[in-house]
Amino acid sequence: MFPMRLNFKSVHLNSVFIVPCLLLLCSCATPNSNCPQLPADVTMNKDAGRGGLLLVTFHLADGKKLPLVLDTGSPWTAFDKSLEPKLGRRLDTGTLWNFGVEQEIGAYAAPQLYLGKILLRMTGTNVVTFNRKKLADHDWFPFMGFLGMDVLRNYCLQLDFTAGKIRFLDDSHADKTNWGQPFLLTDIGDGCFSINENLAGVKGLGSVIDTGCNSSGWLRPELFQQWTNQASATDTKVRFPDGLLGEEIYHDLNLRNLDVKSLSTNDTHISLNGIGLRVLSQNLVTLDFPNRTMYLKRASKWPLVDKATMAKTMMVGKSALKFLIHLNEKNQLPGASKNDHGKTTDVHFDHNDSPYLDSVTWDILKNGDPSIYHYIVTRASKNGPWKLQKAWRTDTDGKTFEEFPVP
Repeated sequence: MFPMRLNFKSVHLNSVFIVPCLLLLCSCATPNSNCPQLPADVTMNKDAGRGGLLLVTFHLADGKKLPLVLDTGSPWTAFDKSLEPKLGRRLDTGTLWNFGVEQEIGAYAAPQLYLGKILLRMTGTNVVTFNRKKLADHDWFPFMGFLGMDVLRNYCLQLDFTAGKIRFLDDSHADKTNWGQPFLLTDIGDGCFSINENLAGVKGLGSVIDTGCNSSGWLRPELFQQWTNQASATDTKVRFPDGLLGEEIYHDLNLRNLDVKSLSTNDTHISLNGIGLRVLSQNLVTLDFPNRTMYLKRASKWPLVDKATMAKTMMVGKSALKFLIHLNEKNQLPGASKNDHGKTTDVHFDHNDSPYLDSVTWDILKNGDPSIYHYIVTRASKNGPWKLQKAWRTDTDGKTFEEFPVP
């Protein structure tokens, strides 16, 4: 869901909303311990990290089931506004910013929230409500809110996408030798965490860890331009479409370039870069929040996909290619003519901006021409007409040396 920013109108903000509880956070060595018990392992939804978000069904004290996104990019637990009648009196109102999209939210006393028979620990006394249909992303997913860092920070979570399991671990007694490479987690000021790395491989420019982002993540504009060869850079170790994190190469990234509207909100999160679920899911991920450390153990060299996602990708990609062929036959494809002969070398498919925008990039290599021709086409609805958005060519190293005007 996030980056986001919350602003509250009430001058009594600290008394009605962000009032952290003093909790004794201790590990549970045995089931009979006096410390709070940990939830049992949870089975992931099949499309988690494969184009889908990480959804877990929690429930309220009255048994009401709530499918929530596990969202390390959300400072607070947030419910869809349809649940407001169950939350009692509204305590305050405020503003939520999500990638430049603004909406009003409400603050309510936090209800008891359970996973199985276990009451979850929460740092704080309130939750917020929002209209999920007004989010910049994710409004088409079947969820009722986000489980935020006010709950997650109290646990050591292991996300095993290979086994399809979420584990709540005892951080004080677990064997950490096989958890993989450690990354120090730094609180960015609102309870969410970042690491001192980014997917462009430039040291010192940090990234928020955001499991509520189902894409690869995002880059600040200056770093995005370096990564996509639109600006010179000597310290960028990798180039589009590959990325680098912890000396591991990640392929076929669909990183988002933050736009002017998003940046103008002064959101704390988008002052940094972001790493989303599409990259994280290629690892065994252990989020040891009590000890402020993330561990990544690489499990897949490529992004995870399910059969339905792959079939959709192929269908949409073929439709976009048919449109490009049509342009070429009319001699309206920039940098090409109907007499050219070549072959397709790669295709990229994204749903970053909204559920109703398909964006496909076709890369074409002509016979006898060492350069690679790139074409981005988009459509505003599933069955809508395609439109050519951008056309350019690069050398074999990926450096852009010609951009074509788009009719």
